[in-house]
Amino acid sequence: MTRIVSRSDALSRGTSDAELQRYCRTRAWRRLRPGRFVSRVHFDSLTPEEKHRVVAEAVFDAASAPDAVVSHVSAAIFHGLDVWNADLSRVHITRNRARGGGRSSGLRSLHTSPYTDEEVVDIDGVRVTALARTVADCARTLPFETAVCIADVAARTHGLAAEAVVAALNSCPNHPGNRMARRVADVMDGRSESVGESRTRVLLLNLGYTPALQVLIIDSRGFVGRVDFDLDEVRTVLEFDGKVKYGRFVPEGKSAADVVWDEKRREDRIRATGRQVVRIAWADLDHPELVDRMIRDAAERTRQLE
Repeated sequence: MTRIVSRSDALSRGTSDAELQRYCRTRAWRRLRPGRFVSRVHFDSLTPEEKHRVVAEAVFDAASAPDAVVSHVSAAIFHGLDVWNADLSRVHITRNRARGGGRSSGLRSLHTSPYTDEEVVDIDGVRVTALARTVADCARTLPFETAVCIADVAARTHGLAAEAVVAALNSCPNHPGNRMARRVADVMDGRSESVGESRTRVLLLNLGYTPALQVLIIDSRGFVGRVDFDLDEVRTVLEFDGKVKYGRFVPEGKSAADVVWDEKRREDRIRATGRQVVRIAWADLDHPELVDRMIRDAAERTRQLE
């Protein structure tokens, strides 16, 4: 864990203000906010999410009014959720007030919204919104795709149910972001095994498809495999990021070429069930029209074979 050094602690240990200024000037220490410092070498070695958490701890300490809690995407990081594509430039703090409006300054975004005692947990000595409330707040305020990714990982790794998110939304029924957030709750699914799969599902939904997740394919010889998405309406299965799978999951005693050959035989058996197979990679997710064309072409091949 990153150790944050306060000015008062440093002074009590015999470090002067002049020395503190010199440490920051020589870049040995990084000033997180006035009166809070951290080793620059250690801080620079952290991931963006880890850096955000360290800054959040320092900022929350400064803003620790009795009713203040870390919230939104900052709370999601404390809960260990993947916050793909979220803005981490400010720490989100919520105060338990019905009015007052939100405002941002410096490193902090301040929100005002009522919460109950049950909606707050302690994580390493920091008051943080509980998981369901955190996902609800993210769903209200983040782009739909990013919010779904966060909700999916909460469902997959913590067993969070959509009903719990809806209950958190109902606790603030007049929040302007509730309509969008309810859509996030409607589609969140812990069967998505990665951010890439969550993004793929959002893309497919936006294209008008109704994907079934983690579908088992069976033929006359038995079990063929589990596919990421089955688009039954166009008799097509879609797999995300197959090239990464080849390189990452090579069983002991087999080569990458063996894995590719096994996958080809698997796809041949899938096609023999009357389905086509489409594979997409991370880069394809930024080009929905290309993915749509790939699926349409696959569906057309199926029609030609009928």
